Amino acid sequence: MNKIVQRVLYWFFPRRCVLCGDVVAIGDDLCDLCRSNPRIGSSPCDKCGKDKSRCECKNAHNTPDYERIVAPFYYEGNVIKAVHRFKFSSRSELAKGMGDEMAKTVIREYGGIKFDYITFVPMSEKRQKRRGYNQSLELARRISDKIGVPLLDAFYKAYENPPQRNQSARMRRANIFGAFDVYDGLNVEGKTFLIVDDVKTTGSTLSECAAVLDSYGAKKCFCVSFAIR
Repeated sequence: MNKIVQRVLYWFFPRRCVLCGDVVAIGDDLCDLCRSNPRIGSSPCDKCGKDKSRCECKNAHNTPDYERIVAPFYYEGNVIKAVHRFKFSSRSELAKGMGDEMAKTVIREYGGIKFDYITFVPMSEKRQKRRGYNQSLELARRISDKIGVPLLDAFYKAYENPPQRNQSARMRRANIFGAFDVYDGLNVEGKTFLIVDDVKTTGSTLSECAAVLDSYGAKKCFCVSFAIR
C-alpha cells in the first residue's frame, strides 16, 4: 500500500497494540511497553506456572487439582493495564491478541497432549450481564480457533460468590469452594480438558474447576491463563 495512503489511514484509524490497545506505529503489533513485558520461559513449574527461579511451591500447603498451569506473561508492567482494559473497560477485542499469545504457549508447553475439549471459568449471569461478556470465554474461543480443539461450555456458577480480588489465599479457597458445577447431562468421563482463565493468582479457581471435572470422571485437566501473579 502507498505510504501516503497508509499514513492517512493511520491518522483516522490508528493501529492498536494487540495486547493493551494503545496506539502503535504502522507495521507494529505491540507497543514498546507490552513488548518489554516479562515473559515466562519454557518448562515452568507445573503447580504455579512460574519460572523455576521464581517458584515458591515448596512453601505451599495445598496441591492443585489440575495437572499443570502455563501462561505467556507475568501479571506485571503493561500486562496489568491490558487485563484491566479487557475486563473492566469493555475492550473485548483484546481477546484476539491475548488468546494468540496463550495459544502459542499451549502449543509450546502442551504440544504432546491430545485435548478433547477446551473449556473456561464460568461467570454468573448477573456479573456477565453487567460486563457484557465472559473474558475467559472470549480467550477460550480464540485459543480453540487457533489450535483446533473444540470449545465446550462445561460449567455454571452454582451460587454468586464474592469476587476473588483482594482476598488472601485461604479466603480464595474458601470463597470458591462449591461455586461451580457441570451442566446436567454433560458427559466428561475419560476426557482431557484445557481450562482457560485470564489471570491465575493462587490457582484456587482453576483448581476448583479441575476438581469438579475430576469428580465427574474427567481423565486429566490442564490449565492456561494469560498472566500469572
